[in-house]
Amino acid sequence: MNPSGITKTVPATSGGSDKVRLGLVGLGWWGAELASTVERSGTAEVVACHARTASAREGFAERFGCRSVTSLKELLTADDVEGVILATPHSVHAEQICEAAAAGKHVLVEKPFTLTVEQARCAVAAADSAGTLLMVGHQRRRQGANRRIRQMVQNGELGTVLLASSMFNVSKGYPATWRADQTETPLGAMTGLGVHMIDTYQYLIGPIVAVTALSRSVLADQPLDHATGLLFEFESGAVASLLTSHFLPATVEVTVHGTQAAAFNRGDGTRLLIQARDEVTPQEVDLEVNDPLVEQIAEFAVAIRGSATIETDGRVGLAVTEVFEAAIVSAQRGTRVEVAEFAS
Repeated sequence: MNPSGITKTVPATSGGSDKVRLGLVGLGWWGAELASTVERSGTAEVVACHARTASAREGFAERFGCRSVTSLKELLTADDVEGVILATPHSVHAEQICEAAAAGKHVLVEKPFTLTVEQARCAVAAADSAGTLLMVGHQRRRQGANRRIRQMVQNGELGTVLLASSMFNVSKGYPATWRADQTETPLGAMTGLGVHMIDTYQYLIGPIVAVTALSRSVLADQPLDHATGLLFEFESGAVASLLTSHFLPATVEVTVHGTQAAAFNRGDGTRLLIQARDEVTPQEVDLEVNDPLVEQIAEFAVAIRGSATIETDGRVGLAVTEVFEAAIVSAQRGTRVEVAEFAS
């Protein structure tokens, strides 16, 4: 992990022959988003794709100009595949990472990294043993607003951070796919959305040491939980909240409150507002809008070429999974749970 927490700008490679060649596994809506991101990055290209359904494979291959392969093994043993992007069901991430590592392939895996700490440890160990790169898709820490807030925290501009709050909602419910399976999506929106905020919080404020979680099913005839809220305690003594749902108007925001100022990430990282201690309203500041997904793909590609390091590596993913599993257990027990119970 980059100790500064600030990723340098990664240049695009100079030509098509220099692009890192990737295989993509899991060809649903997010797999297509990732393939489009690869194209935008200019640093890589998808040369092979795999999904269980032949029609999905063929349609994806035609859309993105790559070849369809009938099995994960075929993709992992292909000589022209240097790295693999996994946008597959959460429960198979660890197994697939281990298979890829054994085949000598680098991996970018979507979040959540894994559903349990045990699975995460196995995946990290497999990559370490094979000497392959492992990146977890926590791209939201790369947002321009979050990068600036991190700098402000480190520079002492906010003073001592005491509180933070975040909300991550989407309005579309759960698709009629594996994502609507309770075993793949514990704590409702916490699995697909909220884990981003765990990583963002630990990036901005530091290690989370305890969590209290509530997750409720409220709406009739809708799968999984609809209202999820968490309270985090940090090693520093700060406290933070997170609210998340798949059934509310789209909202993605993070606020960090310090003794000297508060910083507000609005519009999913595209706007930044600052409120000094002696001000009654926050003031918007200039912010260069970036593309966190493109930056993530570019870093993965350049790291494969040996010219960059992975910021959100397997150990970062493991640290998020420890908090996530503590949150799951907290909701089950109905009580506060210390992350140390699950930490390495």
